[in-house]
Amino acid sequence: MVSVFVDMKAYLEPIILILAIIFGSLSGILYPLNSNLVDYSIILMLCCLFFNVSIGHLLQGVKNKKYLSIAWMMNFVLLPTIAFLISSIFVDTGSMLFVGLIFYLVAPCTDWFLGFTKLADGDVDINLALLPINLLSQILLLPFYLLLFTNSNASIDMGAFFDVLLSWLLYPFLIAQLLRSFFGKIGKVFLDKASIFLERGMVISLTILVFAIFNNNIQSLVSNLLILPVTLLVVACFFLIAYFLGLFISKKFGFTRAEKASLIITSSARNTPLMLAISVGLFPSETVIQLILILGMLIEFPHLILLSLLLRK
Repeated sequence: MVSVFVDMKAYLEPIILILAIIFGSLSGILYPLNSNLVDYSIILMLCCLFFNVSIGHLLQGVKNKKYLSIAWMMNFVLLPTIAFLISSIFVDTGSMLFVGLIFYLVAPCTDWFLGFTKLADGDVDINLALLPINLLSQILLLPFYLLLFTNSNASIDMGAFFDVLLSWLLYPFLIAQLLRSFFGKIGKVFLDKASIFLERGMVISLTILVFAIFNNNIQSLVSNLLILPVTLLVVACFFLIAYFLGLFISKKFGFTRAEKASLIITSSARNTPLMLAISVGLFPSETVIQLILILGMLIEFPHLILLSLLLRK
């Protein structure tokens, strides 16, 4: 009976997230909620997640230079090259559709991928150490990718880097560590209970995030069904290659099961919020770019849920 419960528990969280997609989509058609709910749920998820990450755990993650260097090579050398090749096969390289796909595919996620790392039983510590590296690298390399792949000569304001670093990393981490210190001073029993409560809170806030994203963006999906097939094709091919490449690299370099899950999640989650903000600044009149980013994100979440299920113990 206990083993049956454990088996069911492994499926429960992905099922809840799938229901969040369904109900978020249905409610979004009737009544879209305030878009700020997405930001609030990300911050809440990160605070819950960071509560169970001590400074010592973070330092251990930073020390794993083998993983960090391989993940960087995959995220910023192999996957951008793959993104360009796949997009070139299916889309005219001179179109704004192509530019939108490059925007979406070359930038690894710097926020919700940590929640899915936890959901997949990956190593949150090493992906947390990877977060600022991913963020700085994509800000610095995006102009290079745009020039190399699309012939667009653009420069990125470094202010975007610091805004995201403060909002999605520093502030949530400090809040979580202050709470951790407070409960630790009260007593170990309270700290343990708070850890369990906030671990469940991470799943709840991730569920709210998925619900809010589909609620806010389902109308854009319904209104732009013509560009959905090619977007789905390119993004699906990219995610499939990223998954099998992650399996191959993990086996080649002798990664642990947790490291393998972490690598596959970071290579599959894209940084849509930041890329949306940057694309609006660089191409304000090209709404197709923003639509591609939104469609890619809506494809990404079911994929991440499936990955989390596949990668769990």
